[in-house]
Amino acid sequence: MPRNLREGVKTIGGRTALNKRRIIKNALSFEFRDSSNAKWWLKDESLVPAAQSIAETIRNLTNHSLRPNTEFFKLTDRKAVFRVKPPEDSGQSLVAKAFLLPRLEHRFKYHKYGLDEVANLLKAADKGINAPRVYGYGHIYSMFRFVEANVVISEDLLGFLPIKNLLLKGTDNERHQIFMRTIPLFVSLYHAGCNHIDVNSGAVMLSERNLNREVFLLDFQHTRFYDKPSSGILMFEAGHFAKVCRNWISTETVNEWLDELLRAIDVNSTDEIQKMKRCFYYYFKADLSRKHRNKII
Repeated sequence: MPRNLREGVKTIGGRTALNKRRIIKNALSFEFRDSSNAKWWLKDESLVPAAQSIAETIRNLTNHSLRPNTEFFKLTDRKAVFRVKPPEDSGQSLVAKAFLLPRLEHRFKYHKYGLDEVANLLKAADKGINAPRVYGYGHIYSMFRFVEANVVISEDLLGFLPIKNLLLKGTDNERHQIFMRTIPLFVSLYHAGCNHIDVNSGAVMLSERNLNREVFLLDFQHTRFYDKPSSGILMFEAGHFAKVCRNWISTETVNEWLDELLRAIDVNSTDEIQKMKRCFYYYFKADLSRKHRNKII
C-alpha cells in the first residue's frame, strides 16, 4: 500500500496465536468417539446421532460415493458443505463443513483449516460478530488412523441467502436497500478487531423476507483477531466487499454506504474521513493475494 495510505492504519497487538484447542474444549465439552473411526467434541450428547450421520456421509465421499438425499452446498476434492437433516424431521437441521484430506500432502498443508474455522467462529461470536453457532468439531480417521477429514458442525441459517442471490434479482432500489443493511456487520468486525480477509458476496448472508433480521458472515478459517479496532482493516474489508458487489450496485450506493459506515464508527474529522476514503478506494481497486490480505493491520 502507498505510504500515504499506510499512515491511516493502526499497528495493533493481539498477534499471539489463539489457544484453539482450549477454546474448542471449553465450548464443546462433550467428547465422543465413534469406534476407532471418528472423534467428536460436541455441544452436548444430543448431537451424537447427527455426528454419526455426518461421519457416514464423509466416509461415503472418501469412497467416491454420495449418500442418497444429501443436500450439498459445496462439493470439491478438498471441501464438502452439506445440510444434515434430523431423523424423521425432529429437531433442527444443521450444516456440516468438512475439510477433506485425501492425500498425505493435504494432511500436512491443510490439517489446521477445520481447527482454525471452529475456533474463529467461536471467537467471532464471543466478540459480537453474527456468525453461525457452532455445535461440534470432529476428526474422521482412515483405517490406518490418519485424519482424512476435519469437520465443523454449525447452525443452519434457514431463511438466509448469500447477498449475491438477493442482489441478482433485485430492482435498483431493492439492491440499494439490501447493500445498506450490511453496515452493522462491518461495524461489528471493526469493534472486534477482526480481519476476516474475504468478506465476499457469497459469505454475507441476509434474510430474504424479514428485512429486520441480522446479517451473518460465513467462512472464518483464515480470520485473524487483534486487540484493538483498526481503521485500515475496516477499509480493506469494506473496499473488498464493495468491489465484489460492484456489478449490482451503483457508485452512489457505494458512496452513501461508505459515508454511513464511517458515521457508524464515529469518524467525524474531515482529515480522517478523507484518509480513510483514500484507503477504501485503494482496496476497492486492488487485487491482493491471500498472503497480502492476511498481513493487513
